[in-house]
Amino acid sequence: MSNTAATLLIVDDDVHVRELLEALLQEQGYHTLTASSGEQALSLVAQQQPDLILLDAMMPGTDGYQVARQLKANSSTANIPIIMLSGQGEQSARLLGLEAGAEDFLCKPVASDELWLRVRNLLRLKAFGDYQAVHTLMLEQQLEKRTSDLERFRTAMGTDERLLKMANYDPLTGLPNRDLFYTTLQMGLTQAVLRGWQLAVVTVGLNDFKNINLTWGHLMGDQVLAEFSQRLSNCLNVSDTLGRMDGDELALILMIRKGQPGPRQMVDRIREVLREPFRLQGHDTPMTASYGIALYPDDGAEAHRLIKHANTAMGLAKQAGKDTYRFYTAQMNVEVLARQELETALRDAVRKQAFEVYYQPKISLADGQISGVEALLRWHRPGHATVSPVVFVPLLESLGLISKVGQWVIDRVCSQIAQWQSAGLGGVEVAVNVSALQICEGDLVDDIERSLKAHQLDPHLLEVELTEGSLMENTPHTVASLLTLRDMGVKISIDDFGTGYSSLAYLSRFPIDKLKIDIAFIREVTLSPQDAAIARTIIELAHSLDLQVIAEGVETREQLEFLTANGCDQVQGYLFCRPLPAVELEVLLREPRSFI
Repeated sequence: MSNTAATLLIVDDDVHVRELLEALLQEQGYHTLTASSGEQALSLVAQQQPDLILLDAMMPGTDGYQVARQLKANSSTANIPIIMLSGQGEQSARLLGLEAGAEDFLCKPVASDELWLRVRNLLRLKAFGDYQAVHTLMLEQQLEKRTSDLERFRTAMGTDERLLKMANYDPLTGLPNRDLFYTTLQMGLTQAVLRGWQLAVVTVGLNDFKNINLTWGHLMGDQVLAEFSQRLSNCLNVSDTLGRMDGDELALILMIRKGQPGPRQMVDRIREVLREPFRLQGHDTPMTASYGIALYPDDGAEAHRLIKHANTAMGLAKQAGKDTYRFYTAQMNVEVLARQELETALRDAVRKQAFEVYYQPKISLADGQISGVEALLRWHRPGHATVSPVVFVPLLESLGLISKVGQWVIDRVCSQIAQWQSAGLGGVEVAVNVSALQICEGDLVDDIERSLKAHQLDPHLLEVELTEGSLMENTPHTVASLLTLRDMGVKISIDDFGTGYSSLAYLSRFPIDKLKIDIAFIREVTLSPQDAAIARTIIELAHSLDLQVIAEGVETREQLEFLTANGCDQVQGYLFCRPLPAVELEVLLREPRSFI
């Protein structure tokens, strides 16, 4: 296969879409060509065939469907993969795109990660298309051989023996299944007790095996598992046992006599044999595994306990990174218990409303003054260090408690705004982060309306921040909720903007007031040309829609100078002020000053 970067043709009549797509795809190392119409796209393809085409469905003149039909009707261009892009999510639009010959279809907007993966996968399928016929023939030959082997097996073995094998051995790998492995482990433990030996249970799980099935199909995944088990079998000593536990997980029983090497040497041997790439349709694919090790008698004397502890250690190894192993320790149980205690403490905090709202100023680049604040949830767990929101907010979502806490935050913020007004500090605009679950499962509109009325607050002082991912779900309920809030006077902003892909047409359909550039682009904006290009494009895109732009996570003067020079409206970050309790923020509000 060639290592030359693929050339992608971007066809869209929206210049902002073309520029944003170019920035996202060039960041991944692709060469890009652009066309603003169907006619120009056909002309470019005739001059230089691209490896893949991103084609807007709806364009003036020759639209995307017509372009696709013409390309697919021509034998010289029929093999160029096409991803059809459309702002319409209806099934009919998808069917029209597929009927026209497109290989894939994406609704605008599409997350950047999804865009990259779809492009990568289509390019990969195109590159390996030549191998398809050979692969099909190989599978047919294997099927014939397996059928022949099965007939000989049926002839050679009696009915009872066949049933016994089916009950105790995995049909794909031929290894002992979970039940037989468990029985063998119990027998091994008895032998270890009688002879004073050590015994190790090692669980082995392939990393990213799910991607093999998704990319290559389950038949190829089965071949990988079969070869995986064969490689491990070749590493065993006579007294060792290998079994298939579940899916892509195998397990070993190592009988360790006095003076013999321990399980670490066996794991190192397996890691070495797995470093040889797996051959998939003529393509070398590296594979790694994670390993968990539990020892008798140190970690337990019962079969189920040793397997459980080995699985726990393997889980920690997967978290640590690929091609790693972990010996079970009592500390691992401590970590599991710590997680359970954290959940219990968090539930108790929700019941007692034991949270605090901090506020981080947003600074106007026009005059350097505080133009508003963002409300940030904090949890000071009694007897422990402050728990990061990165830890406890996802846990609130997984426990189904985020809507209840979100309702509390909204009411607390409205109460605080009213207190500042009563203290003569005027109307302070406050932005509140809202989870997608609060819209989909909670009563966000009713919660906000109730709090505004209870504290007699002007709705324009409240701003709701949703992540781009939440907005991109584009459910009718989400759209209706945002329209209702906008009609009430509540401002709406998109947080973490830039992590997905949004077009002018898409954004213009929503009642949005502000965009916040994701911190990932701000962090490297003065060092990475790609991040700088994306930040500039977002600012231009927002201003073309009459939206304000806020940059979060600003920490250096160089970042501030870049944002000022490119017309950003507001900034926030530790360069100006850390998040503060309401009492400390009030001091800043009483003594206005320029922060830039």
